[in-house]
Amino acid sequence: MKERGNNVLNLSQRLLALARLVPQGSRVADIGTDHAFLPCYLVKEGIASFVIGVDVHEGPYQAACRTVRAYNVAEQVEIRRGDGLTALMPGEVDVVIIAGMGGSTGRDILENSPQVVEKLKKMIFQPMNGADVVRRWLSEHNWVITGEDIIYEDKRLFVVIAAEKGERTALTEEEIHYGPLLIKMRHPLLQEVLQKDIEAMQEILKQLAKSQNQESRVKVNEFTRKIHMAKGLQEWLFAAKQ
Repeated sequence: MKERGNNVLNLSQRLLALARLVPQGSRVADIGTDHAFLPCYLVKEGIASFVIGVDVHEGPYQAACRTVRAYNVAEQVEIRRGDGLTALMPGEVDVVIIAGMGGSTGRDILENSPQVVEKLKKMIFQPMNGADVVRRWLSEHNWVITGEDIIYEDKRLFVVIAAEKGERTALTEEEIHYGPLLIKMRHPLLQEVLQKDIEAMQEILKQLAKSQNQESRVKVNEFTRKIHMAKGLQEWLFAAKQ
């Protein structure tokens, strides 16, 4: 819930989880900023020194501009209409937040602006799906995952990932799909993520069973393997509680 009252911003738990990962004094870009609640919160709370909110659509862009005016933070928050990181110049910001979109979209945003990515110190993601796509890209491009969390809000599970530059870190398939830090800390919501994935993949298998072509058989093998991996991780988490 995001409200304006006594000039105080009340962020959702999902956005607060992102804010907690922003280093003090950073210059930040929020990609897909929507109403710009997060940029305004970051500067009003003294977390970020400057924030650029970017949105590709006219409606959210105008809404973001109104929010900035309402909270009187125009000197520290700039709203731009643009596509991903193409709205930024290399070195303009230290931290980029890419939240509320699919993992494949987030990856494409990074791929389209390598010069901007090169100058970043930290990236923070909240993919609506495809967290494995984000983790795989990070692993292959010398970014180390330094923070992960799972947030339950509005009857949904949201995964948050933070990464900083470092030496290439090889991740196992389990870590790519379910997070090296989430697994290491045995996050209390990881069981729910696994169960949700297993049920979704089992439903896909039912649909694939109706087809007998070669492509479907390949996908059956792929999803069967992924279900086996997820169930194995479930069993490990359960055993750790005993």
